[in-house]
Amino acid sequence: MVFVKLRIRDLLFLPWMAPVLTPPELEFEKQKDSRKKALFQIDSRLESVELLLTNEKWEDAKLLFRQLAYDLVNFQLLRTGQKEIPVGGNLAGFSIPESEKKSKPFRFLESWERLSELNGKELDEILTFAIDTYEFLLKESKKEFNSRLTTPLDTFRWFRKVRIGIIGIVFSFSIIGYIYYQYKFPVLKDQTIKLYTFKSKEKPETSESRVIALPVLKKDIGNWVDYEFPLNESMSFFGGLRIDPLEQRGIRFVLDQISVFDSKGKEIYSKKIVVSPNLLPEDYQDFLKIVDIKTAGKQSPGETVEMITTGSDPQIQLVFPTIKDAKSIKLKMKYIEAYKVKKK
Repeated sequence: MVFVKLRIRDLLFLPWMAPVLTPPELEFEKQKDSRKKALFQIDSRLESVELLLTNEKWEDAKLLFRQLAYDLVNFQLLRTGQKEIPVGGNLAGFSIPESEKKSKPFRFLESWERLSELNGKELDEILTFAIDTYEFLLKESKKEFNSRLTTPLDTFRWFRKVRIGIIGIVFSFSIIGYIYYQYKFPVLKDQTIKLYTFKSKEKPETSESRVIALPVLKKDIGNWVDYEFPLNESMSFFGGLRIDPLEQRGIRFVLDQISVFDSKGKEIYSKKIVVSPNLLPEDYQDFLKIVDIKTAGKQSPGETVEMITTGSDPQIQLVFPTIKDAKSIKLKMKYIEAYKVKKK
């Protein structure tokens, strides 16, 4: 990793295009690329030797280890500016570098002359020495990459990573913020209100054959609207209603009145939904079931009941005396986004 002094000015004004390097700097980049490829090849051969030893293929492991040994030695010679030793050449003259680590590098050379005679346990040991050597070369190479071989391109790459990271963080927070805002402050969307009829308190089952749906439009938000539901023959006889006021959470609404009309347009049943003295909806026992809905804030007796949807499938089930020959039902309602309501 390249360590540079981070300045906000550099993040803002450093060019986004890669810098033009001088011939010596281009040579440094070439050396780094060459060494990275060599280290990758060594790492791959270490894994292959380990796999052969795991499968007890001793002779194959010894053959590959001979090539690996020259790779490790020649990499050290390359990084110190010395001449490489060809595969099969004499390694006796190789000078082992000093290391501050307890596990010294190139210890596998101690058993080099006896490689063909080593058993499985001894091969595992020299593989460990080879891994220690690889880690030593990797550490020393990184030191050089970040010091002697560093170029303006390294600085550019580092700042580019920081910039991309910052952009990623900002983008992530923007997405999270947007999702949170949509959850915290939902906006009413065009959707539907559904009305089901059911037989009685004892038989509150509903079905799709006894339902009417009407559109709830965003343009009507904040206004009183009369939703008139025409009833077919199968829905004209009932003792209860299920009202699905919305398909969305976080929306405040007021159900002011329910009116039922017969075939002549005469009102045969009416019910106001107001707050009782005990601060519950009046005739609360008539509310058979309330799902994903709660009352909204502090309310006073006699006021219409304001409610907020708390889930995506809100519903209210009301029961009343059995009604016959009903032809239509009218709900007087008003919708408003909950976060736009002023606190009392």
